Amino acid sequence: MYFINFKFEKSGLLLGTLVLLIFCCLASNAQNQRRLDSLNQVLESASGATRTDVLFELAAETASKNNSLSLQYALDAYDNASSYADTFRIIKSLRVKGQAFRRVDKLNESIRAFAEGMQIGKRHVTNKDIFKEYRNCLNGIAITYQFQADYEKALEFYLMALDLLESQGNKGETSIVLNNIGLVYFKLSDFTRALQYYKTSLAYKLESGNHFDMDRLYINIGLCYNQVQDFQEAERNFQNAFAVCRENCSDAIKVEGQYGLGVSKYGQKQYEDALKHLTESLRFAKQSSNTRFIGENLILIARVNMDMDNRNQALKALSTADSLIVATNYNELLIDLYRQYSVLYMQLRDFERATLYQRKYITLNDSIYSKELISGIAKVQTKYAERENLKMIADQDEVIERQRSLNFAIVIIALLAALLIFVLFRANRVRKKVNLALSDAKAIIEDQNRQLLSSNYNLDRELKEKNTELQKANESLLRVNDELDNFIYKTSHDIRGPLASLKGMCNVALMDVKDPLALNYLKKLDITAEKLNTILTRLLIVNQINNSALGQDRIDFDTIVNDVLLLEKKKGLPSRLKVKKSIDPLIEYYSDKEFVRIIFENLIDNAIKFYNDSQRVEPFVEIIVSQEENQIRIRVIDNGIGISEVHPDKIFQMFSRASERSETGGIGLYITKTATEKLGGSVNLKTSPEGYTEFYVLLPLSTSKVMV
Repeated sequence: MYFINFKFEKSGLLLGTLVLLIFCCLASNAQNQRRLDSLNQVLESASGATRTDVLFELAAETASKNNSLSLQYALDAYDNASSYADTFRIIKSLRVKGQAFRRVDKLNESIRAFAEGMQIGKRHVTNKDIFKEYRNCLNGIAITYQFQADYEKALEFYLMALDLLESQGNKGETSIVLNNIGLVYFKLSDFTRALQYYKTSLAYKLESGNHFDMDRLYINIGLCYNQVQDFQEAERNFQNAFAVCRENCSDAIKVEGQYGLGVSKYGQKQYEDALKHLTESLRFAKQSSNTRFIGENLILIARVNMDMDNRNQALKALSTADSLIVATNYNELLIDLYRQYSVLYMQLRDFERATLYQRKYITLNDSIYSKELISGIAKVQTKYAERENLKMIADQDEVIERQRSLNFAIVIIALLAALLIFVLFRANRVRKKVNLALSDAKAIIEDQNRQLLSSNYNLDRELKEKNTELQKANESLLRVNDELDNFIYKTSHDIRGPLASLKGMCNVALMDVKDPLALNYLKKLDITAEKLNTILTRLLIVNQINNSALGQDRIDFDTIVNDVLLLEKKKGLPSRLKVKKSIDPLIEYYSDKEFVRIIFENLIDNAIKFYNDSQRVEPFVEIIVSQEENQIRIRVIDNGIGISEVHPDKIFQMFSRASERSETGGIGLYITKTATEKLGGSVNLKTSPEGYTEFYVLLPLSTSKVMV
């Protein structure tokens, strides 16, 4: 009976609490609606600055409820402020407009609005109110670049804002920027540095008493602890976030907090609990039209289902996420989406689709997390560190200058005294040494004359002996070269048979084996066998060049280049690479067609293989053939990655590799050099003033037949 009464009382208490919460929500909604109605009433009769300020308030009131309506209010505020040229309100309206565009996922428009606000604000920074809006635009554009995964620019603008805030000693607002910088490093997977910025931000908030967005900061710290797999500490920070906002938590906090708890449970392999939190986060994300976190939740829900072997559910979640994310600029989500698609299709043994999404993932990931990005971020960090060092140096300059003056006077006096003593001592010592050296020199000269006569005789005798040894060495070298050519030829043919058998067995195994790990090893083995086959083919070409007699065919450069380009297209040209050619149609040249083709094949293949895959560069390869006096000049120019790791004078040696991208063991340029020298020409490398790489071949016309 006691248990039943207790249960009844507890249920009654819960019911009462629920009714109270519903009542509070309804009352809050009613109050908000009254506030909006009141502002709209004022707006009907307002004009000038008053109308702009009312539009600002309406944009803020509708920001978390109706993003499209909030954007319209922001646009109206900008038009109104522009009509009477109020600089402060124009900048503020651009900032509000940028925030509104970001909330509706129009990130490029958001950046343009913030940039315009910064440009105007920078000219009026002496005005305190305008300076504040200028600083807010810096922070706003950094956040938008962060959403676009352009972390270099995001970090640059964050550090500019941080510099301004630290110069004013405003720890409350500085903590907000520190939190945002921590988020950049979080996105770059530098979780140690991200935690440092988050914790500094939290300390500033507690010190200044400015608890704005402290709930979000706790969530960011929790997400960071998730990444370093300290899941208990992560959950504690998520609970701290909910404790800060309590029943007034915004939808954004509910979305991110529940998502973070889902990640923690997933990391601890508590899959059912993880799905509960992720489903709750997804509900709040849909309720607030938060596209980014709808995608985040769907992708993680797919991962959980994949681990639970619910692959159909996983595919359904990824398909829903795909339809949302592809239309946005959230590149990070696209990277994660493509990676999960690849893993899922691999589990489903749909290798074609798995490969497709793996390729999409690699392409997009490389375009974002490129060497240029890392280099750019390092430059931004260095620039910021230099500013900090200059500040410290400036503070110490005055003290150092006084001490420096005193020290300088003492040092000058001491140096002058020491210099005088040294000069007197040195002069006396030098005079004695000169006299002694003259006597010794005379004796040495006489002795050397005698030795020179003897050396000349010995040198003549040694020279005759060396000539005899050199002749024997040349004969031995010719014999070794012949044996080496024969060895290469026989070895290449002997290895090719077992190598073909190995590739055949790999292909059969790839069709029969089902284990993913074994398939991965077999694919790598097949690729390695193919590379070895390519190297053997190239060695045979070297042997062929060394032992073939030269032909005398009329060379059609245009046909040869087209054939080579057709072969490269079959192998797969990079999508953005442009190939240009310029061939003098009046050239009449006779030589060995196969050797000329070998030269073009290797130079063009080399330029395409080492093309520049940066998204900031438009890669190209240009082929130029011209006649200059008594020689043919062949030029292959590209703006690829260049020759950096190998000294230019070594790249034409056998097995010298200019880059890790080389797949033929560094034989291609050696073959080019061998074929060119066989034709009596030369091949060289140079870098153009624009920084392009140019290989050029010079072939003499002396072997040509002039046709009448």
